Amino acid sequence: MINHSLCQTKKILKIVSINLILIVAILNLVEGLSSILLMFYRISKIQPNPAHLYAQYDELLGWVNIPNVDIPNMYGEGIYFRTNSQSFRNNQDFSINIPHNKVRIICSGDSFTMGLGVSNDQTWCQLLTSINQRLQTINMGQGGYGVDQVYLWYKRDGTKFDHNIQIFTFITDDFVRMQSAKFFGYGKPLLFLENGELVNHNFPVPRGAFLFPKIREGSRYIEELRFLGLWQTLFPRKLETDNQYVAQTPTITMKIFEELAEINRDKNSTLVVIYLPIRSDYYGNESDFWRQYLQVELEKRNIIYLDLIAEFRKIIPNEKVETVFLEGDGHYSVFGNEFFANILYEKLLSMPEVAVILQQ
Repeated sequence: MINHSLCQTKKILKIVSINLILIVAILNLVEGLSSILLMFYRISKIQPNPAHLYAQYDELLGWVNIPNVDIPNMYGEGIYFRTNSQSFRNNQDFSINIPHNKVRIICSGDSFTMGLGVSNDQTWCQLLTSINQRLQTINMGQGGYGVDQVYLWYKRDGTKFDHNIQIFTFITDDFVRMQSAKFFGYGKPLLFLENGELVNHNFPVPRGAFLFPKIREGSRYIEELRFLGLWQTLFPRKLETDNQYVAQTPTITMKIFEELAEINRDKNSTLVVIYLPIRSDYYGNESDFWRQYLQVELEKRNIIYLDLIAEFRKIIPNEKVETVFLEGDGHYSVFGNEFFANILYEKLLSMPEVAVILQQ
């Protein structure tokens, strides 16, 4: 009798246990499906990256300006963005030859040169033409570019145009961008030195992020899925302790500047390398390694180098720092672009080899 009751109890416990397991499994399945449905819902509501309004896929560079774009209110009421038929952020096209009685400058760089947040005529590159009306400037700045992409775009498209000066600008982040084949999920070139020559390890650049932009923008929601978290816990990624691209960044950078100097000499042009400051450069020292390294190495190669971080700290008082930058965004405000255009021009005039070109 006791054995029969014990067997019945065990049977009931077994049934209850199985049902509990089934209930937990069903709840987890429902939760999992709900999280997946929520993920797709969130992705469907994502607004496209504003850069897609003016940038398109490029197999060499990753992305580049779309030709003949005209967006009247790109960054706010009346703050326009326009490109010419040659994909430069300019209001007009350029002839191959330098117009009579003009001095042509190519401004190469990232979004701080492109002028993210301000209109075409408010970028520091265009403002140079207001300081000296004999100047003609080609704006070859592009959002998100590393030093590698700036170099490759100029080499492919900028060298088609005769010019007197190339101003090659960068911020500290542009060196970090050189160390990866992606920038915020978008493919980009990856340069490496092999036998003393620059080789692109990511050509053609994969175009997936441009084919499925919402999936790329929604990647943060995909990463929140619990089964992915479990997978990463069970099978963690191995940390890269010897990233060859990081280790080679300084030497790759110098090779790029050596090639740029040679290209400019062949075109009867002068290369000027400019370190542009960002907000954190006023207070911090994150850029110190690159500032010191470039100062020494570019001087060895007789390449003109201007460190505007030093000028920024010296001239702008602490209470006016924020006026140089757009709120939240961190790019140069209208005042910031005017400030750096004036400082840059003054510095160029102080250099005999450049002043003679500007005043010819």
